[in-house]
Amino acid sequence: MWLFQLGDYLALLLLKCLPKRISTRIQENASTYKVYNLSTKQYKTKPRMTFFEAVFATILFDLALFGTSNPIINFIIAFFTHLQNSWDKPFKSKQEANLQITEFCNRLRIQSTPWIWEKPMEEYISLNDFFSRTYLPEIFPLLGKADMVSPASCTMRRYNHDSNLQQILIKGCDYRIEDIGLPHDDLKLFKENPVLIGYLSPTDYHRVHSPIAGKITHLSLEGADRKSASVKFFDGKFNLLNENKRLVIVIETNEVKVSVVVIGGIGVDTIAYNPNILGQHIDKGQELSAFRAGGSAIAVFTTAKLEFEEDFEKASENYSYVEVHVGESLANFSK
Repeated sequence: MWLFQLGDYLALLLLKCLPKRISTRIQENASTYKVYNLSTKQYKTKPRMTFFEAVFATILFDLALFGTSNPIINFIIAFFTHLQNSWDKPFKSKQEANLQITEFCNRLRIQSTPWIWEKPMEEYISLNDFFSRTYLPEIFPLLGKADMVSPASCTMRRYNHDSNLQQILIKGCDYRIEDIGLPHDDLKLFKENPVLIGYLSPTDYHRVHSPIAGKITHLSLEGADRKSASVKFFDGKFNLLNENKRLVIVIETNEVKVSVVVIGGIGVDTIAYNPNILGQHIDKGQELSAFRAGGSAIAVFTTAKLEFEEDFEKASENYSYVEVHVGESLANFSK
């Protein structure tokens, strides 16, 4: 695919011209890191990002060398979003669909053997159609029995409360929980209880499901007109939870409220969801939204204290990374 090839060429060219401080940081961001896989109960290493992503994401979003809000960086973000919107271009034939999706899977390490997605490769009409794919029904991950399950397949970190989130992770910008778009009447409890942050890489399944059964009491799309920054660097200068495009959903059950904040990253120009679910009762594991193009993230807030599943609690100690599949058990509500 010409876009990936052009990106690799430009990334190599840039790396040769950059100061050592920046090139060292790029190499760190392109390295692997250790995560605990909740399903297999084993540790594994994962690449943080591709080399192309590391070069441009480090310069633009990690180090923020062009700033965070000015005509230059705004133009760059809009340009990358425009490029990724080319993923909407329909394939000309089934042969082209096979070729491009195969290359896409190989580059982003998406499982293609055995094929676990809901329709044959040649039946997808564009890259974005494949990007927002779902599983074959018989392959879909089993729904856990805990009160709260993972809303997405992602790499997740756990924080004890909102202040802890700010102290450890979101410390490079003026983040405020009040500016996310959560209902103000519940902010005190959302601040006091655990927070989960999950990153969905382009490799992951890009649909978000309800972590609990209950009634949708709040649904709002915040920052609808914004072009979002990369969600790879919550600890950077970009205020992702306050300024990126995001869908705020609150589900209530038995006087407990859980909020799922669906955060679009660079290139994610669409967060698809059904506005008619507001006021409706939904099942645990029911689909809430889907992304098109690019990496994205979720944040989960709750008004209740949580008793985490033993494996997840041990693995997520000291803000360690845990790889979870959608629907896996995470926690029960404290009695």
